[in-house]
Amino acid sequence: MHSVFGPDFFERLSQRTYYDLDGNPITQDQWSVLRLGAGSGHVARDVVGFYHVSTVWTGVDPAAPVHADDPHHTPMIYETMVFVERLDPDGVLAPDDRLDCTEQYAELYATREDALAGHRRATAMVRDWMVNGRPEL
Repeated sequence: MHSVFGPDFFERLSQRTYYDLDGNPITQDQWSVLRLGAGSGHVARDVVGFYHVSTVWTGVDPAAPVHADDPHHTPMIYETMVFVERLDPDGVLAPDDRLDCTEQYAELYATREDALAGHRRATAMVRDWMVNGRPEL
């Protein structure tokens, strides 16, 4: 397993490989067109209390090896993240400022099906947090 922010992070970033919805390599231009057509890549969204569960197709593998031709690497191009709303007792925050961008939970997936299943698991986990409290992760 590669560390996302290992010593080769910037080298990997400069050699980024983009992927279509099925995990096939594509050009950055093709990726840009797909991102626009995919509505910013959202696959699923749920709000549970003050938690927001968001699953997206990124089309970029943050854990990609430096050598993208590694036949044993499966691109992780979908991601589920859980965010929490900021407290806004006075109601002064704009809608875009209401989410704390510090993720409470995150998981990567290779396929849309895995991402949807992971989204359902994350949503169930957050519902449990609402009842039993969020444990330290």
